[in-house]
Amino acid sequence: MSKYDDNYQLLIDAINFKNKRPLTSFSGPAVGAILSGMTIAELVADPVKGTYKTIDFIHEIDDECGGINLVNSIPTGLNMVVQISMLWYSKVLIPGIDIGENTVWQVQEKKLIDSDQYDEIIKEGFGNFAKKNIIPNIIDIDYMNKYLKIFAESQETIFNKYKDMGYPITQDFRCPTTMIPFEWLSGMRSMSELLLDCYTQLDKVKEVCDAIFEEKYAETEAGLEKVKTNRDVVGAWTGGWRTASAMVSPKIWDTLVWPYMKKSAEQVIHAGKISVLHLDQNWNRDIERFGELEEGKYILNTDGMTDLRAARKKLPKTCFMGDVPATLLTAGTPEQVYDYVTRLIDDIGPEGLIVTAGCDIPESATRENIVAMFKAANEWS
Repeated sequence: MSKYDDNYQLLIDAINFKNKRPLTSFSGPAVGAILSGMTIAELVADPVKGTYKTIDFIHEIDDECGGINLVNSIPTGLNMVVQISMLWYSKVLIPGIDIGENTVWQVQEKKLIDSDQYDEIIKEGFGNFAKKNIIPNIIDIDYMNKYLKIFAESQETIFNKYKDMGYPITQDFRCPTTMIPFEWLSGMRSMSELLLDCYTQLDKVKEVCDAIFEEKYAETEAGLEKVKTNRDVVGAWTGGWRTASAMVSPKIWDTLVWPYMKKSAEQVIHAGKISVLHLDQNWNRDIERFGELEEGKYILNTDGMTDLRAARKKLPKTCFMGDVPATLLTAGTPEQVYDYVTRLIDDIGPEGLIVTAGCDIPESATRENIVAMFKAANEWS
């Protein structure tokens, strides 16, 4: 078998709790290019060059750390400003233009719609409404189209390069990205205004969320159909940031978060793909709800704020991906990183564990700490 086939099988084993050792996964859209000498502004301006810099970086540290099995949230030739603008529906400040050349892209929190426009979204359709009222106000259309064209022309070559190196991709942009309507609305409405709406007109917010989800569900279904038979398209990404348990009340979470998150995950699973649930922030309160999903068909990708030791007790057969904190990879020592990973494996066990950074490896992480993270997993016994 090839390195790719070996790692592919290790991933399937880990999701089904049949692995004997923890797996390792590189995850980070910027750090490889930054540690290879690019500025963040240069990476945004030339995402394809940045991607190949990252690929070379992964190859280098693979030898140093004893092996990397997978790649997760990684460069794919897509400009990150464009990507996050489309994920969040908010303006993203561009390094080298709006902010310093070595300052990472930043989402600008701003109210873009009023609550009386919810009916417009329902009537016009979310895509049409966003195209007319949101996208022109958050990003230059020519800039966006330029980088979407670059991505379309480069993505297959880049994905094949990762495969040739032996790395399955767990979050693959050829598989439709799914989001919770609350996340989009919080970007357009602003978090504070949306939360106020949740307390004053929850039924209306639920109505607009239903309308958005129905439209996006149909789009995702069409996208999943295109990749159903492609074995190399392993999984689809479902994002959760402001939908975390620590961010909203139980009533809001039960009404506006979990129903959509569960249906999104199940849609991916029914298409024969792995649902990779990217869970930033603290999900402790509701973590056991993920046990409602089909066992062996999903991964919980946490960022260091969710207690994985407590989660393992509630979800004994769930595959976890994470969760070395960004602060540790940036400000810690290699010894501290190594110790953190070792204790994590000791405490929750190697089965169903994929070691990587919480969320993504930050652009400010040190090479030595990244190597120590993977080395600890590979040397664990």
